[in-house]
Amino acid sequence: MIKIKNLSKKYGNLNVLKNINIQINKGDIIAIIGPSGSGKSTFLRCINKLEIATSGEIYIKNQNILDPTVNIDLVRQKVSMVFQHFNLFNNKNILENLCLAPIKTKILTKDEAIKKARILLKKIGLNDKENAMPHQLSGGQKQRIAIARSLMMNPDVILFDEPTSALDPEMIGEVLNIMKEVAKEGLTMLVVTHEMGFAKNVANRILFMEQGSIVVDENPYNTFENPANERLKEFLNKVLNH
Repeated sequence: MIKIKNLSKKYGNLNVLKNINIQINKGDIIAIIGPSGSGKSTFLRCINKLEIATSGEIYIKNQNILDPTVNIDLVRQKVSMVFQHFNLFNNKNILENLCLAPIKTKILTKDEAIKKARILLKKIGLNDKENAMPHQLSGGQKQRIAIARSLMMNPDVILFDEPTSALDPEMIGEVLNIMKEVAKEGLTMLVVTHEMGFAKNVANRILFMEQGSIVVDENPYNTFENPANERLKEFLNKVLNH
């Protein structure tokens, strides 16, 4: 699904990503963990070119998205992103927020988009909110809408950038439950997260990043029950005993 070769990202003299090589397979649920400032979000944002890599290659379905001839807007239709702060359009109601992109990109007609949006709203338990405005919703509800909005585009891959970190503790569970349901549908998911329970129980691969490099790429059992890497052990001791 995604192949990354020698990916680097610099801001001036600061090396944020250092020579990353990884292959992501169809259906992978990958949790990306690591200390703050390790390059996790930058790595994710490079995958759909919200950040422009300094060097390297990123192949999505055999297209190198860093090739200037590749239409990144078409690529992004199949690589959705869910942000930390929801990024809903505050001047549009929930139904309009969901329908805007698929109608504008001509993926769905208006009638098809409304029908699909209502199905997704029911699925995430917010079918009574289609006429509500974003400011009328809680943070957890907004993030569930943001996930539904990404599903409206029928993506192959969803990138989640710390989707629960801006939420109050009691709202985190409702968002993680929706993400678990999405994971069951066979979509490829990359999730930058501090939620170790989600990483352990839902992901099939854990990437541990530190100082701009992927230090560990393991299954959850080896990561959490039998970590071989000393820095990973230190990190897990810190976050799990916090």
